[in-house]
Amino acid sequence: MRPTRIRDIEMELFGRAKAMLFNPKEEWEVIEAENPTHKNVLPYLLILALIPAIAFFAYYWMQWNSGISKATEDAIRVTGGNEYLKTQLADAIARIKLNNPFNLTMGIITAVQYFLTIVGGAYVAAAVINALSDQFGVSKNFDHSFSLVVFSYTPLCIAGILYIWAPIAWLIPYLGLYGIYLLYLGVNPVIKPAAEKQTGYLIMAILITLLAYVIVSKVVPMITTEIYSSIVTADQPSPIITP
Repeated sequence: MRPTRIRDIEMELFGRAKAMLFNPKEEWEVIEAENPTHKNVLPYLLILALIPAIAFFAYYWMQWNSGISKATEDAIRVTGGNEYLKTQLADAIARIKLNNPFNLTMGIITAVQYFLTIVGGAYVAAAVINALSDQFGVSKNFDHSFSLVVFSYTPLCIAGILYIWAPIAWLIPYLGLYGIYLLYLGVNPVIKPAAEKQTGYLIMAILITLLAYVIVSKVVPMITTEIYSSIVTADQPSPIITP
């Protein structure tokens, strides 16, 4: 059995994510009252960022396993009831698995890429938003900026579970756009900009959040591709998939 503290953290995280999705206005008021620090919010971000990372790793493994299974099924149909051919087939399948093993290194690096894109995007957005805050009559407070961005990332992270099923994975960015609405609801209770500058601050925060994610999603694959290239041999190149 898992320790009670771990179960409590899981329930707290699940409850917050659920509330952000279905009762965001009320949940922002709860967050305002809590006034969480960057350290309080970070575990929420790290755990949610694991969702798309693990989902893509699972998809990558299932694709490999599906390819092996399909080749096996096709070969069995060809052999019919011939026992000799079945024996030869078993040997051939064993050689296929040996010569085409699951690329664990690429799977892990690509999963880490998805994780770093979420975490890095949140940090960059929060840092830039915080740096520009005083232009909108708001005192700089990284904790507040970080909370605003991280909780607005909730839909994107939850939607990341769809990576496990490629035909509908294209929906992820569109479902993630719900985060813009969450950010809109969170500006007033968390940041409290001056009334006459609220619209300007909101536009700035939305643009920075989107741009930060796009830029980080381009930079991280460049770094992970270099890391992967340094690990694998030159005659076994494999592309890293961009989120």
